[in-house]
Formats: sequence, C-alpha cells, structure tokens
Amino acid sequence: MSYDLCEELIIEIFSRLPSKSLLRFRSVSKSLCACIDSPDFIRLHTLQSPKKVLMIHQFPYEREEHLKNIYTLHAQGQFPNNPCTEIPQIKFPFSFKIVGSCNGIICICGNGDLHLWNPSIRRIVTIHDLSSWCRRYYECISAGVLGFGFDPIIDDYKILRITTPTSCIYSMKTRTWRVIASPVTPLITFVKLDQCLFNGALHWAVKRYLTDARDECDYFIMKFDLSLEVFSTIELPEPSWETSVVTIIKGCLGVISSDNHDRSWIWVRREDNNTDSWCVAYKLDTNPFKGAGKVFQITPNDELLYNVHCNGIRVYNLGTKGLSRLVASSEPSTSLVDMDVCVENLGW
Repeated sequence: MSYDLCEELIIEIFSRLPSKSLLRFRSVSKSLCACIDSPDFIRLHTLQSPKKVLMIHQFPYEREEHLKNIYTLHAQGQFPNNPCTEIPQIKFPFSFKIVGSCNGIICICGNGDLHLWNPSIRRIVTIHDLSSWCRRYYECISAGVLGFGFDPIIDDYKILRITTPTSCIYSMKTRTWRVIASPVTPLITFVKLDQCLFNGALHWAVKRYLTDARDECDYFIMKFDLSLEVFSTIELPEPSWETSVVTIIKGCLGVISSDNHDRSWIWVRREDNNTDSWCVAYKLDTNPFKGAGKVFQITPNDELLYNVHCNGIRVYNLGTKGLSRLVASSEPSTSLVDMDVCVENLGW
C-alpha cells in the first residue's frame, strides 16, 4: 500500500486512526515508528482526534479490594441511559479530583500530590505539590486554587497553584516550580474550583463579599494567561446574579447565571469590532444547573452535559428543555463522581 499512496496521504489517513491501532503499528517498521513518534504527527493526530467525555465511576466500598474506581470514554453525544453498556471499563488509577484536561493530558490532584495522566498511552507523571490540601466546591484563595493548561507559545504544559501572598507555576519542560505574582483580590474571596480553559487562558467563577458581614456579594471571572503568566478579571453582565459556571458555549466563553427568581441565563462573550461584549444565548424559566460543577456542550443540537456535586451527571437539552440523568451501572450503589472532556494524545 505504501508504494501506491503518497506519503502525505498515508500520514493523513493514519492521523485519523485511534491511538490503540497506531501504537501497534509502531512495530511494523522503523520508518513507520519514526513517523508515528514524530512531534509533527503527534500534534496532527491530537488535532484530528474527536473529543470524548471521560466519566469516572465509583463502586461500593465493600468492593474496594477488587476495583474501587473505573473510567469509561464516550463519544460526544452518545450517552445511553447506562453509560457502561458495551463501553470498555478501565481501572481509574486515582481516587481524587480532576483539575483539568488539555490535549489529552489530564491533571489530577490526589494522595497529597499532583499527577499528569495520559489515558491514551497509560502514562503517569507524579509531581510533588508544595503542600497537601483538599479540593472542595469553593475554596478561598488563601488555601490554594489549582489550574492546568497548555502554553502554545513555548509548547509547554503548566500547572498553576494560586495562593496568597504569592502563587506558583509548574513547567513540564523544566520540571520546576516558579513563584509568580498572585491576583489582586479582596480578602474575602471564594473561587469556584472547576476551571475553564479557553484561548490559551484559564478562567474561574469568583464570588467576593463586599462587606465584612458577608451580607452582600457579587461575582466576576478571574483569568490567567498561560503565556504571559498574568492575572486579569472579566466583569459579568449581571454581577449580582449567582454565577458558578464558566464554560464554552458555541465556541465562545460562556457563563451560567441565576437571578433571585431561580431563573437561569446562559451568556456568551463575543468579540465585535475588537471589543468584547456579553449577549444572551439562552434564557430558562428554571435553574436546572443549580449546584452544577463542570458543564460541557456535547452535541451540536443544544445538549449540555454537567455534573452536580454528590448527585451524579445529567444531560439537559436547551431546545426541548428535557432533563435526563445518567446512571453508572445496574448496581444502585454505584455512582458517577467526575468527568472531563479529552482527546487522544500519542506523545508527551
């Protein structure tokens, strides 16, 4: 076949194959192995790989000696009532919280350390954190907030740890932590720990109290540019409305807010004439996203996948306003505890 097809076409075909097949093909010949292992091919394959949703299932504790956690990978938009049906179940190597995912690399905080994990090639790199701490739904900056993303300028994965009075950033290229300036925020500030990586920058929803009595608050977005390594803020269209979700909606940065009448609004931030402005994408008479953590747009037909802390993973259709809840397996005590979106990556 290689004698009948040009090299460019072969590379194009191979870049669309699953990583499991490509890992086997590496043993065919030295030239093919060199091609698959080349940085250019790995980058192309990652860009061509379709996005999948990684779901973590937690089994009852009495079975802990056999298998406590597993994960499954699902093509976006293909979520049956039982996500384990005919989906390979693979042991999940950790027992804590996903910080974020980028280019198929997943950052996980657990067992007092940070871990970078590539499920495509089953590689794990452990990074000793500067201190042990627990991730909760919201966290005060003084206790520490984590972020993970990719710097496209220098081709480097970075882990951010925000604390006061100084913050730190970890570079995968140098394998070292560096101290950087912390964001300037009020003392009584709480950050929603579920990050959103968009256009080379990390984003978090932030709640700040305006008085020491904590009887008045507003919300804004904290942004960190991974290349410039600087913090900034983005004001929200309705800063007094409760906003705990920052996500990507229709290719734009979006937030989900709720007013005093428990109605929810989905706003997107669009660039128009070199200026950014918020506009309403959806308005709902209810608030199905109350208590939601990560929210992903999983299909082009207005479906959102989101997890509710301690209450599973759900799918909401913005068009039909239909709500469904995914179940982990036929065992009633098994639960879905976390999720993230990832692609396949042969390298790193």
